[in-house]
Amino acid sequence: MPIWLEAVVILMFILLFARAVKRGTSLLQRYFIPSSLVAGFGALLLSHQLLGWIPAEISAEWGAYPKVLINVVFAGLFLGHVIPGPKEIWEKSAPMLAFGNTLAWGQYVIGILLTMFLLGPVFGAPPMTGALIEVGFEGGHGTAAGLAPTFDMLGWSEATDIALGLATVSIITAIFSGIVIINMHQRRHGGMHDEAATRAQQQRMVRNGYNLTKFASKLETNPREIIITIILFTASIGIGWLILQGFVIAEEALLAGFTDLRFFKFLPLFPLAMIGGLIVQLILVKLKQPYLVKRNTIKVIAAIALDLLIASAIATLSLTAIRDNFAIFIILTLAGIVWILGAFFFLAPKFFHKNWFENGITNTGQSMGMTATGLLMNRLADPSNHTHARESFAYKQLAFEPFMGGGIVTAAAAIMLTEFGQLPVLIGVSIIFSFWVWLGFKLGKNPHLWSHRTKISRLLGQIAAKRF
Repeated sequence: MPIWLEAVVILMFILLFARAVKRGTSLLQRYFIPSSLVAGFGALLLSHQLLGWIPAEISAEWGAYPKVLINVVFAGLFLGHVIPGPKEIWEKSAPMLAFGNTLAWGQYVIGILLTMFLLGPVFGAPPMTGALIEVGFEGGHGTAAGLAPTFDMLGWSEATDIALGLATVSIITAIFSGIVIINMHQRRHGGMHDEAATRAQQQRMVRNGYNLTKFASKLETNPREIIITIILFTASIGIGWLILQGFVIAEEALLAGFTDLRFFKFLPLFPLAMIGGLIVQLILVKLKQPYLVKRNTIKVIAAIALDLLIASAIATLSLTAIRDNFAIFIILTLAGIVWILGAFFFLAPKFFHKNWFENGITNTGQSMGMTATGLLMNRLADPSNHTHARESFAYKQLAFEPFMGGGIVTAAAAIMLTEFGQLPVLIGVSIIFSFWVWLGFKLGKNPHLWSHRTKISRLLGQIAAKRF
């Protein structure tokens, strides 16, 4: 059996075994631990770094998976979605958008300040360290793994392992702290815990968002739909690649002879694959074929890719890199957790005129974990969706994801810090962070500000939710 096929078979077996373990373990179900995390830690334990049951050759094959799979995950973000206009996004999610951006841009401000005054002078951390909190916490495993080629080209490959470690700690912290905070809130305010809804959510998380049996059945009964979906994924990634190559060529032509600074040659493919997916979706709408592909099929393929990505990324996490940079890792971890939880308790009540807890905990879960973690927190805090925070969060993500948490800004931040220096970037992110904080307080004081179709509302909506 070829080594690449052996690696695929072993990883799939570990992931399926992890799903079975989760189904039979009440503790994992109780705290909604994703089976991909279980698989990743299991594979890491069996790898050559610890028990040595899985040879280094297999781990080396796994190391290439995240860089490819992240393009699939991001290409599917907008495929099959109905894309609303900027005004609609703004009117339905303005406070949520302000709070989400405050959390994300604040991670840059804190990370850069720590790097400038502590991590750099004391531990020799390079300037790109200032971007790692946002990459690990807001972006998660997929973004951290997808940026590995960028970190390599910028000269600090250990950044990938630190970011993956941050992503692992953050999602576990998000789940445990979120559940504790929600339980405390319900006891303090006399909320009734909906056991039926919790059990339903547990079953939903046990399946990890998709059913392999149903998907296998669809492969057999409706292969046309699967083939079309794969073609659209391929087209989205291909368009993103063409855009990236165009940027690289144009940048070289324009800057050659003036400066050695370059930006686009360091930019990874996955944020542009997301733009490619958006372009494909808009083309389908233009051709009056928006439902040529089913959104559920897109989600299943993207979810499988994300599970394989997380499992392979954790399985190939360099424990040596974490050990050698342990002080940097711990400081960034504590800073990220303190900032996000602090913002939830002190800023969310000011940003949301009503239902601040349900809205804030949804964004907090996403900022410390991933989109699925945010939705998990929402369903636990508001099982019946009385506050409609779920819809607001969904609209917010449409405007948020192209830029933050794995979008263009996340992909560009480490490059900007390395190429242009920490102080200019700190000034820029501080201005943007201050804007979102100001806007959040403004929206919290005037709950009708974002719903009025005033000139300023339309202008801010276009700035915050510009479509490509």
